[in-house]
Amino acid sequence: MLDSLWFFDAFFWMIAPVAILEGVRTARLSTVLNHRRLRLGITLGLFDGVTLLACAACASLLGFVVLGALRIVVLSRFGGELWTRGLVKLALVGAAFGLLHGAGGVPYFSELHASAQSLRPDIRMAAYAFLSLACVAALLPVRACDEAKQTLVAPFVLIAFARGALPLSAVDATLAAAAPIVAVLIGAVCALWLLSAGMRANHFEHSTLVSEILMCERGVLLSFMWLGLASGERLAGVGAMMQWWSAALALLALEASLRVKVLPKAMAFFALAMAVGLPGTTGFIAEDLLAHGLLELRPALAAAFVMVAAVNAVALYRSLVNLIVDLGGDGREEPRLSPMMVLPAGLSLLMGLVPHPFVATAFEARVALVPTEHPDREVASTTHAKAQAPHE
Repeated sequence: MLDSLWFFDAFFWMIAPVAILEGVRTARLSTVLNHRRLRLGITLGLFDGVTLLACAACASLLGFVVLGALRIVVLSRFGGELWTRGLVKLALVGAAFGLLHGAGGVPYFSELHASAQSLRPDIRMAAYAFLSLACVAALLPVRACDEAKQTLVAPFVLIAFARGALPLSAVDATLAAAAPIVAVLIGAVCALWLLSAGMRANHFEHSTLVSEILMCERGVLLSFMWLGLASGERLAGVGAMMQWWSAALALLALEASLRVKVLPKAMAFFALAMAVGLPGTTGFIAEDLLAHGLLELRPALAAAFVMVAAVNAVALYRSLVNLIVDLGGDGREEPRLSPMMVLPAGLSLLMGLVPHPFVATAFEARVALVPTEHPDREVASTTHAKAQAPHE
């Protein structure tokens, strides 16, 4: 019975650290920012982390939706209000999985890839469209006051897309035609929004500016993740898995640096290096895999991805510089580095300098989602691997 309800594959073990980090962040925000009791903050963090772990391991499509609903109800109850965007995302995921379960007769994720070929094309298209719209709702920037409600790397929606949409696009290549383009456009919108916010830094209160920076940078990094997942190309998919880790670490370090009253300049700019993927960080590995994977099948999309990454680097740099200039006249010494700054930075360096075991884990996670690729894509991936072999 338990085997039919839960399964702990390579994808689950890759997501588990992100879910734990999200739980830690929820506990920290609930305790510090919302002035809650320590015990309640820890309880909410544990609940959030355990629920996301359960979503990653859930074998049932409808069970996944129930877990998502439970998470929204509990967090909204203690947050004091029901978050409309969270309900929209849940409704879209529920519509996709309800359609696959009801009209398609597929109750479990493990059966989805084998049954996808026999599904009617309109069911595949509708389910994929619902999951893509849920990603759009999760990635577009929100009001600054809603930033604290967002998950760090939107694991619920992206887990749903990885579990539900990738097996569908593996048997119907046309499904992956539009979603990567939308992902690049969302990344561009977030990067330009961030650039605008940085140029107008002195028009914001400190907390509002920090929320603007975090939610825009979050949108950029997560759009890269969705781009790799939606592309249908295996190497880009591995890059998306690495991006899942790198985005979590970069955003954790960036948030921990910006939330303090006196900005630690050195840590803030190291978080910048993590976010834009400078060599030596795990973000560099993730973006390199994404670019090479996209270049094989969709070179125009790869070029757009590189351009958005460049705009994002400029925008985040200008935002941090303007934030430092705006707050730099108080004469106070920089604070000590906290574990929430140092640990993500150390992990990012470790994964960037010794990438092989982490890339192997990401590859296994990608294979767990789609055990067999579409024939044309399998040939393309093999050709790419052969092309790269002489340079390794």
